[in-house]
Amino acid sequence: MKLFTKLFLCFVLVYGAAFQASGYFLIGHFFDSDVEQEKKYALEQFQYSKFMVQSAIYGEPGLWEEEERMQALLDRLNTAVAIYREDGRTLACNLGREPDSALFEEASQGRVTYQIAGGGREGGSVLVCGQLGDAKENLYLVTETDISAMLLDHRAVTVYFQRLYLAAAGAGFVLILFLSLLLTRPINRVSEAAERIAQGNYGERIRTARKDEIGRLAVDFNRMARTVEEKMDEMSRMVRQKEDFVANFAHEMKTPLTSVIGYADMICHRDLPRQQVKEAAQYIVREGMRLEALAFKLLDLSVMEREDFQLEQMEASEIFEPVKKGMEPVCGERGIVFCCSVQEACIRVEYDLMETLLGNLLDNAVKADSTKIWLEGKREEKGYRITVRDNGRGISPEEIGRVSEAFYMVDKSRSRRQHGAGLGLTLASKIAQIHESRLEIASDGKSGTSVSILLACGQTRESGEGAFK
Repeated sequence: MKLFTKLFLCFVLVYGAAFQASGYFLIGHFFDSDVEQEKKYALEQFQYSKFMVQSAIYGEPGLWEEEERMQALLDRLNTAVAIYREDGRTLACNLGREPDSALFEEASQGRVTYQIAGGGREGGSVLVCGQLGDAKENLYLVTETDISAMLLDHRAVTVYFQRLYLAAAGAGFVLILFLSLLLTRPINRVSEAAERIAQGNYGERIRTARKDEIGRLAVDFNRMARTVEEKMDEMSRMVRQKEDFVANFAHEMKTPLTSVIGYADMICHRDLPRQQVKEAAQYIVREGMRLEALAFKLLDLSVMEREDFQLEQMEASEIFEPVKKGMEPVCGERGIVFCCSVQEACIRVEYDLMETLLGNLLDNAVKADSTKIWLEGKREEKGYRITVRDNGRGISPEEIGRVSEAFYMVDKSRSRRQHGAGLGLTLASKIAQIHESRLEIASDGKSGTSVSILLACGQTRESGEGAFK
């Protein structure tokens, strides 16, 4: 059963039962109140009739023994009255209906009792019974008060209420139908949006300005849909990266292996001059070293994925000094100006990994045909920032998001000439993640590249700017 049907039936049942019950109790309350008023009036009539009959009996001794005279007395009264002997025989009567024997049994105990008789289409009345005192024989006086008008009014009110109930029920059903549609429509929209997402339209969103629970549901659904879309994009990107990784790895392996096999075959099956053999052997060695470097970097990536590294606090100079000493000969050989400016601070790092990260970033800067390279360390409000900048060939903004992918190279031919495999920034990115940070790469594609990482900064043992330059 649909939610709309459930809501509609539930509202109809609750609305109908509540309206009917309230009408039943309201009409019943007024009926009981009217009956009580009629009882009081009937009791007053009884007391009046009793007074008149007793006065006549006391004034005319022996009157009660003459039935004709007693009947004449009752006929003069304005109320329907009857007098019964103790044995139940009628002495005089002008009632419209006979009372039950139970009425006399209760009255025999000296109480004034009443009984409601009738109530159907023929009408109804209140019978009041009590004893007449000071007589030689116990006599019972019974009075009858007609309540037919009150019963007719009650039936008229009941009929009017039923008509009013039918009219209100019809209007209520229409309102309930509208409310049920109003409540279930947003849920249907959510269901339709979910179905479209299931069909692959991950950009589907629900527009709503409601601030209630339905609006909150729509907001949560949009947040979920956005998360699903991001996860699907991430999965697609990961699949693409894996495909690119396999393709690039195969290509990186195929090219040097083809050359190695070709030169080795040439050396094996041809009689070559010593110089050509030496050149072929050098090429084989060079390509073998390239494959070895590729294998080592892949091994490093595998280790970083599995090993749990412990970060330690150490002074920034302990990291930058060895890197500086190692880079100065390389830069001097290539005519590159190397500038190192570091603010002393205590940082949380894994020494070997951080040295590898800086070595890869500086190696990329050297291979970018730079004439000047900067290595900077600076304290900031949020931590300690290490930056490697160069003025070489930049990276286009479109490629910045992919340079950390395995085997991705901005300039493939130049990278291969310089024995690059496109894994340097991948390693650096993994190391940054281990240090609970990330690489921040900035370049306009023309005037060099800046790569920085923000590290957690502890308390330094010796403060000062430019501890070494």
